[in-house]
Amino acid sequence: FFGNPDKSLLLLKATGQVPHGGGARLAKSSSGYVAIRSWIAQGAQMDAAASPKLVNVDIVPNKGTLRRQATQQLKALARYSDGSVRDVTSMALFEANDKAMAEVSESGLVKVFDLPGKVSVMVRYQTRVAVFNASIPLGAPVEALPPVKNFVDTSVFANLKELGIPPSPVCDDATFLRRVTLDIAGRLPTDAEAKAFLADKSADKRDKWIDELLRSPDYADFFAGKWTAVLKNRRDDESDLVSNFAFHAWVRDSLLANKPYDQFVRELMGATSTIIENPPVAWYKRVKDPKTQIEDVAQLFLGVRVQCAQCHHHPFERWSQDDYYSLAAFFSQVGRKPSATRGEDLIFHKRGMATATNMKTRVALKPAAFGDVVPAIAPDEDPRLRLADWMKSPKNPFFAKVLVNRYWKHFFQRGLIEPEDDIRDSNPPSNPELLAALEKHFLDSKFDLKELVRAITRSNAYQLSSMPNKHNLG
Repeated sequence: FFGNPDKSLLLLKATGQVPHGGGARLAKSSSGYVAIRSWIAQGAQMDAAASPKLVNVDIVPNKGTLRRQATQQLKALARYSDGSVRDVTSMALFEANDKAMAEVSESGLVKVFDLPGKVSVMVRYQTRVAVFNASIPLGAPVEALPPVKNFVDTSVFANLKELGIPPSPVCDDATFLRRVTLDIAGRLPTDAEAKAFLADKSADKRDKWIDELLRSPDYADFFAGKWTAVLKNRRDDESDLVSNFAFHAWVRDSLLANKPYDQFVRELMGATSTIIENPPVAWYKRVKDPKTQIEDVAQLFLGVRVQCAQCHHHPFERWSQDDYYSLAAFFSQVGRKPSATRGEDLIFHKRGMATATNMKTRVALKPAAFGDVVPAIAPDEDPRLRLADWMKSPKNPFFAKVLVNRYWKHFFQRGLIEPEDDIRDSNPPSNPELLAALEKHFLDSKFDLKELVRAITRSNAYQLSSMPNKHNLG
């Protein structure tokens, strides 16, 4: 209400004077209240077209090393298209990515706790984000490290030395045998396997046992269970029985044969026909429209959560509604019709020009992958396969990264990025060098899943004892 700004619902709800689902978000004494009240009193005029636009947000400092229980004040600086810079610390939003390691106040004061390691604080102002990265050293002397067996050890041990965290020694043979058999095969070693392994005096017996497990049906069975769970292979009623078994068998056989990961994903996304003839079609039984299809693909295979962008700009990232619907266009030509099997559909490519309409602007958008322009797709070409080609490109910043992060979490119970399927600039990895090395190794191996497991489990970082020393206890 221009004549009486204090009675405007925008202010009454924000201050909690009128019931509001979001609760009180603004104090009457705050500068934000004063700014909005003044704007309403002046007629609530929108910015002119020529007004400076927000270009970027910088955080000062953007990184630092903090002693345990120390504090650090952050300053958020907004940079505009006319070259001007404004201190927006009081209006920015701050959030620590690990609340067990640090907390941050509304004014940008970071306080770190006793846990050593690396923590990040996301700073958001309007549509832009920045990240403050902090190292919290334990500061203990790292006088000796286990031998470096591969690139995993190089990155992990360098990080431990930087943080002053002496690692525990390499575990004994019995511990290793139990751990790796559970992690790769999902079972305990048999008595015969344990006796043979402990009696073996060869220097490479651990590497040989890892290879033996990866050749076994137990590996395929165990990891098929994990993959079919995230791919929604569930049974709602008895009519699902055939498709459940067929899809699980396809995943298991793919893992046993060590099918390259990019080929596995391509066969899944581009599946056509019936479940009996082509089992990966079963995935389309659970994700029946382009929106759920692209949301599943984006989160599972790219580590990008695009659900928010269906209605508005992603709050923590750069994804817009156009990005969302351009991705949905890849699945716009998926057709389905009843098959001869009760409860099962036949999936086919409908042919035609692939587009998806932005529900807000009503503009029909062609397929595009997170800003990457895709060359024109012919009406008789399946757009899903073009998306699969883009995903496996070495230049893709998501596909390999989210997979190696997911597998790292399997073996270490915590991803280098947490949550493991939330890859974004404002959620950096705890060890960027290690994540980059794992990603490069996976790409260089041509998406070899077994080779990735070998690299992780052969490292001494994986084989360290779980028994703490006096420095890393707790």
